[in-house]
Amino acid sequence: MLELLTKDQIVLSFTILILLGLFIWNKYRYDAISIAALVFLVAISSIPNLELNIISKDDALDGFANPAVMTVALVLIISHGLKNAGLSALAGKVLAGRQFTEIQFLLCLLAVAATLSSFINNIGAMAILLPLTVSVCQKMEWHPAKFLMPLAFACILGGMNTLIGTPPNIIISEYAYKETGAGFNFFDFSKVGLAITICGILFVAFIGNKLIFLRAIPSDEPLINLKGYMFEVEVNEGSSSAGLTLYKFKEQAGEDIEIMGVISETGSVKKVQNNMRIKEGQILVIKSPPDEIGKILNLFDFSIPDELHGIDEADLEEIEVLISPGSRLIGRKYDFFQKLAFEELNLLGLWRKGTKYRTRLTRETFKAGDVLLLGVRDLDDEEVKGKINHLGLMPIREREIEVISSRSRLLKGLVFFISSILAVAFGVLSPTISFLLCVLCFARIKIIDSNFYRSVEWPIIVMLAAMIPIGMAMQSTGLSGLIASSISNLAPNLGQAWILIIILVITMAVSDIINNAATAVIMAPISYEIALNFGYDVNAFLMVVAIGASCAFLTPIGHQCNTVVMGPGNYKFTDYWRMGLPLEILIVAIAIPMILFVWA
Repeated sequence: MLELLTKDQIVLSFTILILLGLFIWNKYRYDAISIAALVFLVAISSIPNLELNIISKDDALDGFANPAVMTVALVLIISHGLKNAGLSALAGKVLAGRQFTEIQFLLCLLAVAATLSSFINNIGAMAILLPLTVSVCQKMEWHPAKFLMPLAFACILGGMNTLIGTPPNIIISEYAYKETGAGFNFFDFSKVGLAITICGILFVAFIGNKLIFLRAIPSDEPLINLKGYMFEVEVNEGSSSAGLTLYKFKEQAGEDIEIMGVISETGSVKKVQNNMRIKEGQILVIKSPPDEIGKILNLFDFSIPDELHGIDEADLEEIEVLISPGSRLIGRKYDFFQKLAFEELNLLGLWRKGTKYRTRLTRETFKAGDVLLLGVRDLDDEEVKGKINHLGLMPIREREIEVISSRSRLLKGLVFFISSILAVAFGVLSPTISFLLCVLCFARIKIIDSNFYRSVEWPIIVMLAAMIPIGMAMQSTGLSGLIASSISNLAPNLGQAWILIIILVITMAVSDIINNAATAVIMAPISYEIALNFGYDVNAFLMVVAIGASCAFLTPIGHQCNTVVMGPGNYKFTDYWRMGLPLEILIVAIAIPMILFVWA
C-alpha cells in the first residue's frame, strides 16, 4: 500500500493518524493538537530539500477566514444572547410549571431539548436544561440517571434538524458550496433529521431509558450524590486525630470516609499505609461525600488549608457545579480559578470520573465534566451568581427557576433571531452575513455586551480553523481520492444504499471517539470522492456524513453533552453503548431510506 502513496500522502497520512490518536487519548486540548499538526505540515512543506507540497504558508490561515468557522462562532454568540435574554427561564417555566408523571416529564424534556438544540448550540441547550432536570429529579425523588443521558442524546438528535443545529452541518454545507457551488439550505437537514429526531426521542423515552443501568442510591442520602469528592484537610495542633492509625481513624469517621494520601513536601500525593499514624501539621487527602466533610472538620478539628482560602468553614454554604465544555477553567489550574473567583467562591473539593488524584488540588488541571464543590457565603448573592456564570460553571444542586429579566428584550431577541433564520432559509442572505446582523442587533438591545467573546468556545473554533486546511490538503494531495478509490474497489458490486451505510457507520465510529467537527472535516472529502467515483448525487453522500458526525452515542467522550452528564448521572464509560448502540442502529435504518428518497 505504501508504495502506491506519494511522499506528500505518506506524511499527511501519518500526521492524521497521530492527530486522531492524540484526539482519542484526550490528554491535550483539541485546539493545541490541531494547531501543532497544522504548523508541522506547513513547516515540513517549507523545507526545500524534502520536495513536499502539503500545505503552503499562504494556505495555512485559510481556515480562519472560512465562512464555516465564522458561522459557528456567530451561532455560539447568538445562543449565549438568547440564554441571557431569558430563554432558559422560559424553558424552565414550560417544564417546571406543571405536574408530570415520569414519562410525561421525560417526553416533554426531550422535546424541548431537541427543539432548543435545533436552533442553538447543543451544549447551550444542555446548559439550560441540566440544572432544571436535576432540580426536578430532586423534588420528585426520581433517579437522575433515567433522565440525564436521554437529555444528552436529545440535544444531539435535535442538532441534526437545521443548518445551525451543530457545527458538522455548517461544515458540510460550506464544503458542498465550495465543491458544487450550491450548499444546503437551512431546512434541508430537516428532511432527514426531523424523522431521526422524532423516532430517536420515542425510542429513548419508551425503550432506551429502560436500558440504562441505575445504580442504587440509599434512601438516607441525597439523590444527586457524588461520593468520590477529594478534599484536602490540615491536621490542626491538638487535633483528636493525631496519633491515630488509619484503621482507628476510619473506625471513628465512618465507612464512607477514607484517607487517600498525604501531601508531601514537593506537593505530590503519597500513598498511605494502614499502620501510618496521623501527625499534627499534615495535609491529608480525604475521600468523602460532600455532606460529610463538615462533620469531619468538626469531629477531628481539621481545617481547609490556607492555600484554598483559609476562612471560617462554618460561614460557608455549599454548591456543586459542573465544568461545562465552554468553561474558562478548562486546561487551567487553581491559581487561575483563584484569580477570577477570589473571595466569592472557595474551592473545597473536586470530583472526577475515573481519574486518580495524584497532585495537590491547587495543581490539578481542570477538565470538562469535572464537578467542583464550592463554598460561598451567600448562594443568593448576585456577585456569586455572576462569578459562577462568568467561569462557565453549571450548578447541579437544586436552585430556583430563573426569572425572565425582560420579556421585551426576549421578544425582540426572538424576532431578530427568527428573521435571520428566514433570511437564510429563503436565500436572501448568506448564513454568515445574516447571523452577523443578528449579533449586531443583539448588541443593540443589550442581550449581549462587550464581553460576548467569552461565550465562544474558542478551542472548538481554533480546532476547526486548523483542521480545514488539513482537510483541503487531503484533497489537494490526492489522499482523499485514494482512500475513496480503495473503498470503491472493495465494494464494486454494492448498491448505493450499502455504500451509504458503510460511510455512515464509519463516520459514526469516528465521531464516537473524536470531535464531531473534526470528523466532518476528515470524512467530507472522502465521501465526496466516493460519490464521484460511482457517479452518484454528491448531496446524498455529504448528508450521510453530516448525520454520522452528529451520532456520538456510544461513549462519554464523543460529544460534549455526553461528557457533562457523566458525573451527575453517575454513569460509567460502558453505560453509553447500552442505549447508544440500538439508537445508532435505528438511525441507520431511518437515515438511509430517507436520504435515498430525497436525494437519489
